[in-house]
Amino acid sequence: MSAAKVKHSGTVMSATIKNLLTSYSSLETDERVKFYDSWAQDYEQDMSVMDYQAPKFGAETLDPVYVGDRENALVLDVPCGTGLVAEMLQEMGFKNFHGIDGSERMLKMAESKGLYQKLTRWILTSDKPLPTEPGSYDLVMVVGGLSKQHLPWDTLPEILRVTKSGGFICFTLRAEESDHRSKLLASIQELVSRGLWEKVVERYVEKWQKEVLKTGLAEEYADGVVGVYRKI
Repeated sequence: MSAAKVKHSGTVMSATIKNLLTSYSSLETDERVKFYDSWAQDYEQDMSVMDYQAPKFGAETLDPVYVGDRENALVLDVPCGTGLVAEMLQEMGFKNFHGIDGSERMLKMAESKGLYQKLTRWILTSDKPLPTEPGSYDLVMVVGGLSKQHLPWDTLPEILRVTKSGGFICFTLRAEESDHRSKLLASIQELVSRGLWEKVVERYVEKWQKEVLKTGLAEEYADGVVGVYRKI
C-alpha cells in the first residue's frame, strides 16, 4: 500500500501518529498485545503513512540470493503481522507459509489474505521457544521483529534451530544506535564465529521509513539494514 494513495483528515492523522508512537514505546507484553489487537484493522494504512517498506526491502534483497525450489519451500514468518511479507514473497514464487504472531487480531488479518497454511498465536522469547520441530523451515523471515519493542535480541539461536541446514534467514533492522541493537549485532557475529550460519548479503537502505515525532511525521527518513544468512 503506497503512502501516496492514503488520504487522512486531521483527526485521523492524529490517531495514526498516536498509534505509530505507541508501537515504538516501551510496553509490557500484555499491554503490547492489547495494543496490536486494537490496531490490527488500521495497521497497514497507518504504516503506509510513514512509508514503511521493510517487507519490500526484505523480499527484494532475498530474491537474487535465494537458491532452491521456491514452490515447495516452507517459509516461517515471525512475527507475521497482517501478512505483508507473505504477499511480497508470493510474488517471488513462494507458496507455503506459516505465520506466528502474538496478536490474535493481527493473525485474523493475515488469515483473511488466504496465503498462510498455518497461523499460530505465540510470543517468542529466549525462554519460550517456538512450538516447532528443529529444522522445519527452508526460509525464516523476521521483518520488523528484531527491535527492542518486539523480539528479544537473544532469540536468534531459536530462529536458527527451526531453520533447515542450508536454509535461509532474512531479517530487517532499523540502523539506529541502541543497546538492544549492539547486543543483537554481537549475537549475530557470535553465531558466525561458532560456524552456525554465514552471511550471504547485507544491504544498507538509506530511506527506510520516515521518523515519527510527537509533533507528527518528520521529512527525514531513518536508515535500515537487511541481512540474509544461511544456516550451516
